[in-house]
Amino acid sequence: RSLLAMRSACALLLCALAALVVVASAEHSILDFGGIPSATDNDSCWTNSAALTAAILAANSSSTDRVALVPAGYSFYIFEVEASYLQNVTIRIDGDLFVSNNITAWPTENPRHTLSALYIGDSNGIILEGSGVYDGQGYDWWWTVLLTAVDQRPMLVGMERVENLVIRELTFQNSPYYHLDIRDMKNVHIYDIVIWVDMFKQKELLKQFGHWDHTYQKLAGFPEEAVEFGIPTFPLNTDGIDPQGIDILIENVTISNFDDAVAVKPQNGGSKFSNCSEQIIIRDSTVNFGVGMTIGSVPPNDKGNCVRDVLFDNITFNHPIKAIYVKTNPGDSGWGLINNITYSNIVADASLWYPIWIGPQQQKQPGTSGTGCSFFYPVVDECPTNPRVPISNMKLVNMTMTRGVFLPGVLLCNATNPCTGFEFDNVQNEGYFVVQDDYVCENVVGSVKNSSPAPSCLS
Repeated sequence: RSLLAMRSACALLLCALAALVVVASAEHSILDFGGIPSATDNDSCWTNSAALTAAILAANSSSTDRVALVPAGYSFYIFEVEASYLQNVTIRIDGDLFVSNNITAWPTENPRHTLSALYIGDSNGIILEGSGVYDGQGYDWWWTVLLTAVDQRPMLVGMERVENLVIRELTFQNSPYYHLDIRDMKNVHIYDIVIWVDMFKQKELLKQFGHWDHTYQKLAGFPEEAVEFGIPTFPLNTDGIDPQGIDILIENVTISNFDDAVAVKPQNGGSKFSNCSEQIIIRDSTVNFGVGMTIGSVPPNDKGNCVRDVLFDNITFNHPIKAIYVKTNPGDSGWGLINNITYSNIVADASLWYPIWIGPQQQKQPGTSGTGCSFFYPVVDECPTNPRVPISNMKLVNMTMTRGVFLPGVLLCNATNPCTGFEFDNVQNEGYFVVQDDYVCENVVGSVKNSSPAPSCLS
């Protein structure tokens, strides 16, 4: 009897421990708050937005269970989800989360912040993770922008003034606008994620609306099958990651799109965590197509727009539209600064446009009366510079670029306020170079060694 009693007691103890484990690992599922799987009608999408918001807020108010969950095996369609003032909350997407593509039912703006399908503001200790897919269903949004020229698209993820952020392991795809738009951040780690855009559908849309250009290919006398490559001349702005802030590490990411892969945006005196985007590392990553690992754009600002101390290391580009991309923007007041930027251990193959572009953003699109640098510079010799945003201490080290098409690159700064401290060290840039076989290099001061071709304005 004593042995039986002991066994019974042990069984009860094990049951109690199991119950504690279950309680300790409990998660706040979207299903617990009325989420409706697989439904795409407007009422269900709004219900799912409310349910996911409630799950996030429940995790934030719990003393033990800090996870909001989109469970595996389910698909949910949402409109806008927003939460602020969160502390130590994990949002785990193990199922599939879709942004509703019923555009007319979406709000056209959010008066509190940038319109985003998932928005987190003024928070600390946020983890966004999971084994699932977060899909923006961007095709209908891209179509609408091209058809109407009215742009009221949401970001896939928008965050502002968040400290201690981790984003990991998820797949983000086909955002209506930027995929990850994170502004005024501190202490960020993004790793092991995939960002993917259906570029073939984008290409067909752009061609249909006359925004796919073959000018360079035709000038070069390429055969018809090569002319078909072309370049997009209307940016749909499906950027991968646009970080802004201090102490940011992005690593082991794969990005496939027709826009900036990672674009470091400037901070200024009006920001919370720092007055400059700085101490940023992007490394060990792959970009397919894409418009570069990018700084900017950086326009002048009365509070001083600033990007400095950024490292891009061990990046592989396949068929980039641009690979190295540093862009200023025009402005008539204020100032800006781009300083101490390093690109090292870079491999880029078969650049479709410019392997390297450091200078004014190309804003004057074909067929428009817009101002700025021509999309066809230097064939069209129109690319005004601005002295208000100087670029200094730019280092390009150990770079191999092969099968470029038009020219090695553009280094273009202002005559009254030249770029200084440029270093090219072991930059090998090879290709057909049908426009010219050397760099456009104007108003840049610096040094070059062990590089081919050597920029003519560097000593």
